[in-house]
Amino acid sequence: MRKSLFIIALLLSAAVSLAAQDMAVATVRLEKTEPISGRQLEQTIQAIEQQQGRSLTVAEKKEVLDQLIDQVLIIQAAEADRNLIVTDVEVEQAGMRLLSQQLQSMGAIPPGALLTDKVQYRQVVEQQGINFQEYERTVRNQLLAEKFITSSDQAVFQAIGPATEDELNAEYQRRVSEFVVSDSVWFNHIFFNTNDSTPAEIRTKNEKAREVYRRLMNSPATFAELVASESEDDVSKARGGLIGPVMKGDYVAEQLYGADFMSKVFTMGVGDISDVLKSNVGYHIVQITEKKAAQLLPKEDIEVRSYLEQIIYAAKDQQKFDAVTKAAIAELRGLSTINYFGEYR
Repeated sequence: MRKSLFIIALLLSAAVSLAAQDMAVATVRLEKTEPISGRQLEQTIQAIEQQQGRSLTVAEKKEVLDQLIDQVLIIQAAEADRNLIVTDVEVEQAGMRLLSQQLQSMGAIPPGALLTDKVQYRQVVEQQGINFQEYERTVRNQLLAEKFITSSDQAVFQAIGPATEDELNAEYQRRVSEFVVSDSVWFNHIFFNTNDSTPAEIRTKNEKAREVYRRLMNSPATFAELVASESEDDVSKARGGLIGPVMKGDYVAEQLYGADFMSKVFTMGVGDISDVLKSNVGYHIVQITEKKAAQLLPKEDIEVRSYLEQIIYAAKDQQKFDAVTKAAIAELRGLSTINYFGEYR
């Protein structure tokens, strides 16, 4: 999804409602007469001021009102175009993606994480004090507005060409820190799960892990055989207990395993077998299978190049989208009737 046509984050804008008794500060008519209420404007201004940590000037408040008017114009025009269709699936997918981005910016979920569970998606929206139907209506309007803009001048978007080598080089240099791959480690483990366990159950798992370790050290049983017979990680068991790559400093891995466990596996050498290690999720007996030192991925790396091409295309697409939006709004304003009231007259 492109940069939102709406001027504040969806989690905030979705909470803004129009009170019937509230005085209008403007009315907009393209296909129908629609008011912009003083309360709607004030709530939007307050949200922006909170985001920016400062008060808006009178001129900036007028600009906010004009942007709210522009939103109404685009949505009215989009709703009048019977060729534009937004499906429930599109709304749900975009809603999850936008909510995930908002939660990432708030630090509520790790960078790059996405909500995929439909029940959780609805619960998280409602936990913010937002009506779920209103949230999805806002998402639907955003998608409808995007389709209206892109369909109004398709040739402009079709003319966007592939990234040149100069563009790729420049973008790589700007983002070079993103392509530094941290130290990484791969290991096989025999795992004993303690999630949702009582203290007594945890002690039992610890004793079992130590008994398996003694068997590994003092009997003919191999690491692979004990993975198959004793490990409680069914996913990794199918590949000999293999976990990896685990990256040093990775937020998700740190949260899952804990700092002590991560520190230990990175100090071990290839082929080393650990004693029983405790993590945030259980007990492990670890065998290091591979380690790689930090490295800088080159621009010629297939994944790096693909990523750069996507970034460059998205920037060009956004630039065209903004230009087409500006032209479309100018045309719609010429076809509409807009009245300002009160101090915005």
